[in-house]
Amino acid sequence: MIGKKSKADHTDSSTEEAASCAGTRTDPAAGPEASPEATAQDKDTGSEMHPADTADTPQDGDLEVALKEAQAEAEENYDRFLRAAAELDNFRKRTAKVRIEAREDALRDVLLKIAPVIDNLNRALAQENSDGGALRQGVELIRTQMLDVLSGYGLQPIEAVGQRFDPNLHEAMMELDTSDHPPATVMEEMEKGYMLNNKVVKPARVIVSKSDQ
Repeated sequence: MIGKKSKADHTDSSTEEAASCAGTRTDPAAGPEASPEATAQDKDTGSEMHPADTADTPQDGDLEVALKEAQAEAEENYDRFLRAAAELDNFRKRTAKVRIEAREDALRDVLLKIAPVIDNLNRALAQENSDGGALRQGVELIRTQMLDVLSGYGLQPIEAVGQRFDPNLHEAMMELDTSDHPPATVMEEMEKGYMLNNKVVKPARVIVSKSDQ
């Protein structure tokens, strides 16, 4: 009986070893089996990456709101540009209108002041008088009247005859040799020169004595 029991025990031991080998044997086609610790680590890693990716990616709703705000700001800026352009155009038109009106007012004022001078000239021409002295005296009075009118607007004649030649005030039309005048002196005035508010608007055209140089 002892011998039979030992044989049975040996049979049971062989069966357990075979079962153990069968439990640890792996299928070559299925590949190596991961350990439970590695599988758990992979799950933890995957769960940690997804929230970060979701946080960095803007949502569609946020993009739509940002787009609407940008469009509204662009429309507001364009509206401001249109208003500024219209205001600038209106300012230019107002400035041009004011300039034209000021010029017309000045011309009308000048013409009203000159009209009496023209009337006096017409009266002088209408006189049938052979007295040359009286006619000359009348013309001189008219000239004085005209100069007074122009003087009221800041127009002043430039003194030339007997003055030293000044290229800022005089325009030399001719040079003559003479011993009666110092060199570079205005001998004769061909056309009167004028200044408006101390600025030369028309230089005097003169004949100048020749200089020594």
